[in-house]
Amino acid sequence: MTAYKKTPDPRHDLPARRLCETRRVQTPEGHTIHLTVGFDPDEPDRPREVFYSGGFRTGSQLEFQVQDACVLISLLLQHGLRPGAILKSLAQTEKPGLWTEGDQEPNPETVHASHVGLIVAELAKQP
Repeated sequence: MTAYKKTPDPRHDLPARRLCETRRVQTPEGHTIHLTVGFDPDEPDRPREVFYSGGFRTGSQLEFQVQDACVLISLLLQHGLRPGAILKSLAQTEKPGLWTEGDQEPNPETVHASHVGLIVAELAKQP
């Protein structure tokens, strides 16, 4: 049986000023989520935080869920996890595929099952 650590890995503190970029993520429902991604100055290709900056109706439950998800994702990133490692643990679903010539059946596509998966997948992309 594996013993649990008594304390988590230390949190990677970021300087007050750091490189950030705003990205847009399209949801399957047609919404556009605006995210601000903060990068580690020592590793400029490595995202260390993500903030929700718009896309859903203000005050809606979905807006609050995405904001909270960004906080939790940021904590995981600051404790050393990379987006790809987080992404492997998130749910995916099959989207019906299209028929192409010569196929016996349509080719289904695997997609992220939640907005959280869409956000983490965006972080896994290089800036």
